[in-house]
Amino acid sequence: MRRVGALLAAVVLALLCAPPAGAVEPPVIDPAALPPDEVGPDQPMEQRHECRAPTVFPDSNFADRPWASDYLKLAEARKFATGAGVTVAVIDTGINASPRVPAEPGGDFVDPPANGMSDCDAHGTLVASIIAGRPAPTDAFVGVAPDARILSLRQTSDFFQFVGARPNPNDPNTTQTAGSLRSLARAVVHAANLGAQVINISEAACYKVTRPINETGLGAAINYAVNVKGAVVVVAAGNTGEDCTQNPPPDPAVPTDPRGWGEVKTIVSPAWYSPMVLTVAAIGQNGQPLPSSMSGPWVGVAAPGADLVALGYDGNPVNAMRGDDGLIPVAGTSYATAFVSGLAALLKQRFPELTPAQIINRITATARHPGGGVDNYVGAGVIDPVAALTWDVPPGPEKAEYKVKEIPPPVFVPPPDRGPITIVVVIGASLAFVLGVGILARRALRRR
Repeated sequence: MRRVGALLAAVVLALLCAPPAGAVEPPVIDPAALPPDEVGPDQPMEQRHECRAPTVFPDSNFADRPWASDYLKLAEARKFATGAGVTVAVIDTGINASPRVPAEPGGDFVDPPANGMSDCDAHGTLVASIIAGRPAPTDAFVGVAPDARILSLRQTSDFFQFVGARPNPNDPNTTQTAGSLRSLARAVVHAANLGAQVINISEAACYKVTRPINETGLGAAINYAVNVKGAVVVVAAGNTGEDCTQNPPPDPAVPTDPRGWGEVKTIVSPAWYSPMVLTVAAIGQNGQPLPSSMSGPWVGVAAPGADLVALGYDGNPVNAMRGDDGLIPVAGTSYATAFVSGLAALLKQRFPELTPAQIINRITATARHPGGGVDNYVGAGVIDPVAALTWDVPPGPEKAEYKVKEIPPPVFVPPPDRGPITIVVVIGASLAFVLGVGILARRALRRR
């Protein structure tokens, strides 16, 4: 009876967690679609706008620790790990390195000669500094994992466009979004092959459920990075705006779909590859999710994502970006993702034996949810680095449950039967030898 009861409970749990029939489901991964490890854009790109540097709001004070550092108790967390010996790949807009953000070249999918070490947008530099910015005596800013090694892979930029690109508006697979996902797939493969233990993807491609994009290459790349190379992949939930229209909450009238897969209107990629990846939403100083933070059944955890401090091109603290209408604060799920990637680096140092799925399990199991449980806005809750580093948490499964097609073993094709040919060759060679000996013998007799 116990076995029957356990089986029944498992079936009920599967029904509660699985999307209902007809709803959007996470994409099935085909490992055979793995893209090649090739660096460079899909087609030539050119810079069409001037670069923008991050800046500072008037009367800013950087002598005190940023609110996010205190909120997450990062100073306490760094007593247990600092990210030493851990390599974090930042797939972003590139990084302008400085002594406080000593990034290394990892490859460029926008302008290959730059090798990832040029940031026109400031985005990648800010993200990298939150993950692993070094301390300085002049201010109180320190990245989450200041001893981690940073690899920069420039994969996107708002200031570059394809040369002469005119996509077919009727084919979503020719849009810039589709092209970005294709180059992202190659960047993920490249980062994994470079030995990245954590891969930070602070970008999100949004498209309507009614206009699906073929992104089998990206799914295969993520599977390769996680399940073959052992990298923890942390991705942004995305911000509302442009193609990113906020998803509605789950329908309480459909208890079999608690995460609201049936209500999804906007797909966010690579966020929807959860739980193979850890998808991060953003909260403000009040602990509430930002209205601009994209919700969805794939959200795993949340982290600070508003009014943030990071390091600029020269390695000094910044807290603002130059917008079209003036200065705007550093905010969004991109930077919330950086906090979680930093935590993943701390955990990789402290628990090197854990798999990517077990690292994610430790982060989600120790997250703080104000109402308990899981929802589409903050997932399991806001990360708690000290708890993640110190609590006695069961490791959990070595791999995340995810639909991955099995690649069938190659069909054995027996070699052609070359027996008769071999016999003919052997007999022919023997006859030639005998004839040769006979001719030599006759010549010898004639000489006598």
